[in-house]
Formats: sequence, C-alpha cells, structure tokens
Amino acid sequence: AAVFFTFIFYYDNKYTDRVPVSQDGILSVTRQNLAAGVSLAEYPLRPYRENGRVRFLFVGRIMREKGVEELFWAAQRLKEVFGAEIGFDMVGFFEDAYREAVEGLVREGVVDFHGFQEDVRPFYEEASCVVLPSYHEGMSNVLLEAASSGRALITSDIPGCREAVCDGENGFLCPPGDAQALYHAMRRFAELPPIRREEMGRAGRVHMEACFDRADVVRRVLAAMQEEGL
Repeated sequence: AAVFFTFIFYYDNKYTDRVPVSQDGILSVTRQNLAAGVSLAEYPLRPYRENGRVRFLFVGRIMREKGVEELFWAAQRLKEVFGAEIGFDMVGFFEDAYREAVEGLVREGVVDFHGFQEDVRPFYEEASCVVLPSYHEGMSNVLLEAASSGRALITSDIPGCREAVCDGENGFLCPPGDAQALYHAMRRFAELPPIRREEMGRAGRVHMEACFDRADVVRRVLAAMQEEGL
C-alpha cells in the first residue's frame, strides 16, 4: 500500500503536490501522481501559426463543472462578432446531458468537436489559446501542457488553474461561472495583434520552465524527503 505525503513548494506561485511513496521510502514518479509538473521534453515549444484564424481549444470532459455552459455562450457570441476569423475546437467526451448542445453547436458551425484523443499535442500545436473555465480543479495538466507547448491560456481564477497563469502575461484569469467575463477575456485575446498572441504563448513556456519543470519538481520532492529523513 502506498503512503501519501504532502509537500508544499513556493515559486512565484504556490501549489501543493501529493506524492505517493512506497513503504521503503522510494518515490514513485509517474505522470498521474506527479501532476504539479510537466515534461518540457514531452511538450516542447511548438511553432505558432494562425493562418488568419484565431483558434480557441478546450480539452477535457464536457460537463457543467468544467464551465462548458459559459464557454458555449461565449463561443456563440464571439462567432457572431468575428465569423470565420475565429474557431473553437473541443477535444474530449461529453456527458449525455450535453450531447444535444454539442451536436447543435457543430451543426451551426460554432465549434469543431473531435471527441476523445489519445494524443492532444497536435491540437495544442494548432491552437492559438487554450480555454479552461472550470469551477474547480486539481492542478490542471491541460494548462501545464498547453503552456509548455507555447500557447496562451484563459482559465478560471481558482486554485489548480491560476498557478499556470501570470495574468496579462501568458493569459487571462476570469471569475468562475462568469460567462460575460469569459467572453471579454476571449475577445480581448482575439483582438490582440498576432505577434502579441505569440508572445503570450512564449511567456507561458518560460513560466513552465521556471516553475513547473517536472524534473525540477522531482528534485525538490527528493530534497524535501531527505530533509525529513525519509
């Protein structure tokens, strides 16, 4: 049976990470149990290209707690304003309660739904910005992966999301459950010059290198364990 220890690290932002350790004190390091960090090699900085269209990407389970109702509303309003100059991609699977809504948005040309994908890296590469308006999260792997790939973020100002964003530098934070605020943040991003959108993505990569490099997280966990005599 695994024994769990909680370590708290302080960077420019603070977050907690729960790490399973075997009875003999050996750290078990896997992608699942070391969530508060990202493999910079697995998610390298990708070239930024828009081809004349700003693309927002949502990755996750399509459910109320992920803020999809606010996202759907904002996407419809933005589509009315920008038309073909803006696009919305959704990757994941939906709960039955949202089947009709998703299929309707696809028919209307508001979103492109790609279903569940084993590898989301090609979608990060094609995106201009990743949006995650969740009501609550652990430490979001999606945000860390997207930022490591050099993509700007728009997400909720809640624990597990805000840590990935330096507000105004590599993305924007919104109050959870606020469709208007989400709409304005997404519109603000869409109206930035392309070079500024690219710079925001690169700032996200720098933030990941400084604070969320998984190799560095492991070193800090091991150092903390040694200090505790584990």
